[in-house]
Amino acid sequence: MSGQNETPRQKMIGMMYLVYTALLALNVSTDVLKSFLVVNNAMEETIVNIGKKVTSAYDMMQNAYVVNPAKTQDAWDKAQIVKQKCEEMRSYLDEVKTGLIAACEHVPMEVAATLTAYDIQRQDNFDDPTHYFIGESEDGSAGEAHVLKQKLTAFRNDMHEILGADSTKVPLDALRTDKEYEVSWEMEHFYHMIVVADLAMLNKFYSEVLNAEFNVVSQLYAGISDNDFKFDQIEARAIAKSNYVMVGQQFEAEIFVAAYDSKSELSATIGGTTYKGENGVVKFKRAATTIGEQKVSGMIAVPAAYGIKEYPFSMSYIVAEPTATVSADAMNVLYVGVDNPISALAAGIADANTKVTMTNGTLTKEKAGKYIARVTKPGVQAVISVYAVENGKEQLMGSQTYRVKRVPDPVARINGQAEGVKNIDKNTLANAGGLLVSMKDFEFQLSIRIGSFSLQISKGQELTNVMRSNSNRFTDDMVQNIQRCKRGDKIFIQDIVAQMPDGNRSLGDMILTIK
Repeated sequence: MSGQNETPRQKMIGMMYLVYTALLALNVSTDVLKSFLVVNNAMEETIVNIGKKVTSAYDMMQNAYVVNPAKTQDAWDKAQIVKQKCEEMRSYLDEVKTGLIAACEHVPMEVAATLTAYDIQRQDNFDDPTHYFIGESEDGSAGEAHVLKQKLTAFRNDMHEILGADSTKVPLDALRTDKEYEVSWEMEHFYHMIVVADLAMLNKFYSEVLNAEFNVVSQLYAGISDNDFKFDQIEARAIAKSNYVMVGQQFEAEIFVAAYDSKSELSATIGGTTYKGENGVVKFKRAATTIGEQKVSGMIAVPAAYGIKEYPFSMSYIVAEPTATVSADAMNVLYVGVDNPISALAAGIADANTKVTMTNGTLTKEKAGKYIARVTKPGVQAVISVYAVENGKEQLMGSQTYRVKRVPDPVARINGQAEGVKNIDKNTLANAGGLLVSMKDFEFQLSIRIGSFSLQISKGQELTNVMRSNSNRFTDDMVQNIQRCKRGDKIFIQDIVAQMPDGNRSLGDMILTIK
């Protein structure tokens, strides 16, 4: 870009080139190169994500076309043109990226097509990219950047033409090439840019093309007027808020047609009374006074092009006395210190509209109709009540009263021996290692263990010292004394303390005779 007869602009560009050369002699910062690679990666991920949205938009368009091809033909045909134009533009951008890598790496196109930004040897190379995009020109009109500008402009114009009057509804400004810069569009975007920055820029244009494709196809789909679909059947529907109503409550239902015009003045005639509709829905209410199955039928009137058309409907619902089911899942009493499983339901009432309360304790909900009751005071009754909640009002559906008891005392045992054992072999006793505890005839699974006990041995007329264990295990001293026992010696196990869910519990003494 220099010569004997240089213009002032050429001289200025020459000076700038020297400055850039000097700067690049110092090498572009590794961090800067990494930043461009990160940006390029982000753009490639964005392209993949937008591509999925584009596919979804075409799927919606195709579904509409399959359902009613006659009414969607125009939008469908335009969508196919958009698809073709976008594929051509994306294919061109892929060629430009491949051509750029080929120019910088000095390899054939087929080899360049296999390389990524990370494979480029001189990622800070700006000479080859500038020559590729700008060429031997002062404004970039002799390089690939000029061709890119023309294709982007043509692509944007094509999208505007396809949309017609709806073009103002779709943002396409990102593809504009007529914005004012101090230099030309080509020079602004590609002059003296390093190759990894150029790749990121090309991927940006690629994503903008995909965005435009998605927005245009979405607008074509949205532009299919609902009025274009002519329904040949209209079915009346009646939906009850609940088909199970208690005495004292009101039965409510919404009666409507499956396809309607929100501006149509619907009405329904039920039992000689006319009910006016609003927004395509007729709302019907009737007080529930008679128990049993109740039926509602009538005609719904729909304004048509030539008069009023009427469609029959019918429905039924149940009116019942207030009932509730409350049961203890394990037994007919509740125990202090344990999780008591409770089922609490109100017949015909959704779980979301059911409220369950409890006295002398708390309830924790586990799932629909299932609760855990934790009672507080033994000897004081617990009452569980079930309410139906509707429009902020509560109606008692039923309740159940339960006795509250302490958990029964557990029984201390010797490992491997039956409860209540009296005679035992000294080796069996020594090898047992300690005491166990069990619950007799109790349905709950509890975590109970012996916390402490004492042991004393009677040998003839002599008593050993009282030996103490602060766990459920025999101490070494206990084991040694047991092993020295003879037939007829007695073992006294006393002060047995069991650790229970509701606190420590003292158990009965055990007296064993060595056999």
